[in-house]
Amino acid sequence: MRPAAFLAPATLLLLGSCTKGDKEAAYLQLGTVTVATDPLTEGTGSHRITDLWVYADGQALGVWESGSRLPVLREGPMTIQLIAGIPRNGMRDDRVQYPFYATWSGPADLRKGTTVQVTPQFTYYDGNTYWIEGFEDPGFKFTRSDDSDTTMMLVNDPGLVLTGNGAGYIHVDQDRPFVRMVSSDSFEPEGAVFLEIDRRSDHRFLVGGLMDPSGGGSVIDVPYLYVSPTLRSDGGMPWSKIYVDLGSLFHAPGTTNKRFYIEVQLVDGASSGSVYLDDIKLVHR
Repeated sequence: MRPAAFLAPATLLLLGSCTKGDKEAAYLQLGTVTVATDPLTEGTGSHRITDLWVYADGQALGVWESGSRLPVLREGPMTIQLIAGIPRNGMRDDRVQYPFYATWSGPADLRKGTTVQVTPQFTYYDGNTYWIEGFEDPGFKFTRSDDSDTTMMLVNDPGLVLTGNGAGYIHVDQDRPFVRMVSSDSFEPEGAVFLEIDRRSDHRFLVGGLMDPSGGGSVIDVPYLYVSPTLRSDGGMPWSKIYVDLGSLFHAPGTTNKRFYIEVQLVDGASSGSVYLDDIKLVHR
């Protein structure tokens, strides 16, 4: 079951709590979600799957938050299918089926009054193309722009790294207020294209695109999405993943030589800003 397009969340046979006279429900518990990858070709399995499209033997049971317990007015052995949903561009009210995760399926034997748990492990579809920067090597797959005041550095402190041995670190302050890191490679995706980024930060950063509008070597700069800091009110700065949908940017008619960039500029009134990056992955077809 491969989603052909993004589907807006819809109420499809959602079942509320049973009232007197209703058939007693069985319950399906959506357990912990993981993503399994081939580290050599697909990078890490970090994810932010927040929602699941749930099916039983192909019958839609609705869209549920990960970890939900849902009632099902069916009994007996059946196959449960789950499609992974993510908040596109970090927007919680724009939840979509992620087009690169394959549908998970597994058996469940549901009986009324009892709860059966499923623990989905998603994988990427075959045939995807990956551009990955995991910060495991000293050289980055990014080029610093000529007008940058500073650059991205490699940190190896385990307390500052999400996975592996390294993470990218960008620091801006009043003496060095601007940096733009541009992907060293260009892209010509034919289908969906998403940029996955794991970050922890006390400062926002911008994801944008550079492209040639005519094929003649000129470049246009398209600012695209500001990514919010992960800094909490209690001072904690956790890692969080964002899926940036670059489809509309990279499929602009007539453009070639498409690259993305990550830009940090000191916000007015701030004295400094820090952004840590790990497991950057551009996925497309």
